[in-house]
Amino acid sequence: MSVQRAEIQPHLHHILSEEARLLSELEKLLGNETQILQGDDVAAIQNIGVARHRCVQRLTQLDGERHDLCRMLSFGSGAPALQRLFQWADSDGSLQRQWQSNLQIARRCKQLNDRNGAIVTVKLGRVQQMLGKLRGGPPPAVYGRKAARYGAPGARHLGRA
Repeated sequence: MSVQRAEIQPHLHHILSEEARLLSELEKLLGNETQILQGDDVAAIQNIGVARHRCVQRLTQLDGERHDLCRMLSFGSGAPALQRLFQWADSDGSLQRQWQSNLQIARRCKQLNDRNGAIVTVKLGRVQQMLGKLRGGPPPAVYGRKAARYGAPGARHLGRA
């Protein structure tokens, strides 16, 4: 390879360090999002969503840079390529340790995001139930994860006006 390890190592270190910073920021955002979702402040929900989206977008760009680096150096793509890149460029193991640390933060972010998704699902279910009661009829059909229809509560007579 015409590219020297000494040229790649600082670039890869920069990518992993920036990724670590953004993952920590995302973890904090997701924790804040949990608190915000438990309330009813629509503006705060929108603001935290925009901040989360920006953070995820930048993380996606860094992931692309890492994959581009693997392809540029003819290591291929995917997890095996990244392992080959680390074996080639990471003489002291520091890049691999940073990568493992980033993976741990990413797992925590996934858990927080899953919890936030569950909160949103519960809130959406409550809103659908309230709409069904207000309409006096079954809510519009919705589908679950496996395309199964959720059962709709029966129509109720709420009185006369």
